[in-house]
Amino acid sequence: MSKAILIIINIIGFLYLTILNIKKTEITHNGPKQIEIGQELEVNIIINKNDFSGPGRLRLDLSEAKGIEVIEKNSNGASFTFKNNEVLFIWYDLPNNQNIEISYLIKTKENISSMNKISGDFSFVNKDERKQLDIPELTFEVKGDELATVKEDENKSGIVITRNIMKIDSGYIVTIKTQLEDHKGFARIKDVLPMNYNAEVIESNNAVFKNVDGCAKFIWSKLSKSKQEILVKYLLKRNDGIDTNFVITGDFSSEKLISQGYKNGVKIPETIYEVYTDKILFTQDQNDSSTFAINSKEIDSIENLESNLNKGLDNVITSQKVKNNINYKVQILAGHKIISQKYLSNKFKFNENYSIESHKGWIKYTVGDNSEYSKARNDRNELDKYNFPGPFVTAYNYGNRVTVQEALILTNQNWIP
Repeated sequence: MSKAILIIINIIGFLYLTILNIKKTEITHNGPKQIEIGQELEVNIIINKNDFSGPGRLRLDLSEAKGIEVIEKNSNGASFTFKNNEVLFIWYDLPNNQNIEISYLIKTKENISSMNKISGDFSFVNKDERKQLDIPELTFEVKGDELATVKEDENKSGIVITRNIMKIDSGYIVTIKTQLEDHKGFARIKDVLPMNYNAEVIESNNAVFKNVDGCAKFIWSKLSKSKQEILVKYLLKRNDGIDTNFVITGDFSSEKLISQGYKNGVKIPETIYEVYTDKILFTQDQNDSSTFAINSKEIDSIENLESNLNKGLDNVITSQKVKNNINYKVQILAGHKIISQKYLSNKFKFNENYSIESHKGWIKYTVGDNSEYSKARNDRNELDKYNFPGPFVTAYNYGNRVTVQEALILTNQNWIP
């Protein structure tokens, strides 16, 4: 009986010593409680082990800290890898010193959730037995610049900004409307202009307007708190006068926004102007209400437009010899770029002669040349078979466009519907 009791005591003692041996291997995992976007902070791990050696591995699990980058700083003789949200420190033979101290840097490389956790484990071999201990979890919060970044991207400031572009003969009118509440002090609207464009103020709403460094800026030194809406306009003009596609970006900044953490203000939604759109490609004069829609993909499928459409229009545009009196033509189309006879043939089955002229920012296509209005009217009626979008008679006086009514008066001719 006493022998059995002795055996039990020895077993309990062995187990107790084993537990003590493992408990002596303590691990601490210390790091920051908060971190900002783009910031690098150090994390330290200390493994207080016994005098054992041999292979060992420390694994960090970042599955609950996605978006965190880990950078090696001090591996204490271990090989370091970071891949697929997992960090490995691997020793072929653990250091002889009792404490193993390693360190790494954490860096936020993208917007992540506010709370993040890094866990892991430490595996080693002691007396031919493999053991594994959990590493204390490191929990930290992302703050600071992340809030500003989210605000800039998502614009939760409550400010509503819109930008509209309207084409006119002398350029483009750009209108920016900002709806806001309780903003006072400094404020600024900045638009980044397309290359080769300039801006002239139309309506400043008591702001100082500047066209500098490729930007159109409206600056208020003291914005009234009672203002609920800011409306500004400027004229955008291309230096060479050619109508092309372009994009405008910009932002609105104010004293209040900066105090709220919007260091770079809030973005004005990007505005794209396209010469060709899926809505209206060609249209008649403003006096004529008929319009004609062509899908831009349809053009590409029919033909590749000439590479010099926007170059040297004076060399491309042709017209009849200028008369020294009143003459009449029929306009069949108008647009912002030149199309070829092949396109007219494919789209309208039109293979007759025509003239091209530039007038008030439009490229206009006309046929015929008559000194009598009635003959031009007859030519217009004969064009019905081509399905043009409402061809109409135009008039010229010494080669310059005039209204048909004016031409009829000058020539004492009668209007015929």
